[in-house]
Amino acid sequence: MSLQINLGEAGTLILDEQSTQIVIVSAAGIVVLLILILTRMQRTKARLLLIALVITAVPILAVCIPASWYVVRSMLIPAKAAEIELPDLKSTLRLEFYLHWSTDSGRYLVVRNSAGVVRHHLAAFDWTHWPRTSVYLVNDGRVAVLGPTYDDYIVDPKRRSIEPLWNGTPSDTWTYFGAFDFRNEKLVFVPASEQRECTATRGITDPSAARPEGRSDRCDQEALKY
Repeated sequence: MSLQINLGEAGTLILDEQSTQIVIVSAAGIVVLLILILTRMQRTKARLLLIALVITAVPILAVCIPASWYVVRSMLIPAKAAEIELPDLKSTLRLEFYLHWSTDSGRYLVVRNSAGVVRHHLAAFDWTHWPRTSVYLVNDGRVAVLGPTYDDYIVDPKRRSIEPLWNGTPSDTWTYFGAFDFRNEKLVFVPASEQRECTATRGITDPSAARPEGRSDRCDQEALKY
């Protein structure tokens, strides 16, 4: 069961089942507390004052508690995420999209192996409409990750490092591995065997960027199928 709170022009806050349960439990707790306090209060005026305070507080707390939880959860739990194993590197590569209410793009790249984990903030904005992030295997054991509008990085799984990819980096020997993209509203990894390579430039031209043959203004998954 979900709960939808209309915020007017700001939109609608949609709470999932867990958040809705928090609302119900919070409201029930306040009611129980009211009953316990009333049983110990004798004066009529005091009772009426307490009832008025509780009646005012219940709807405020019922909205503020789940709303606060929603904000905190959006900062701690990614709205979309997908992870792959890097072949022969004993490491995983994970892409996370967060619903941040700030200037943060909400994109994070995570590399993990037996020695530890490193997380790096990506620069490209608007992952809702431009999620596609391409992955290439470099012949020296590193991995190139290309994002929209030339938001490109080089990943060294052994060192657990993620660094910006310099323009002019040779890329003719790279092997296209696949791309993170949306499918049925979920972030998934689409292997190279299913679609050709494509990284969106969003209409911006940079002739010095790596892998120019794999760039396009936008990427249509249907058109990329073999």
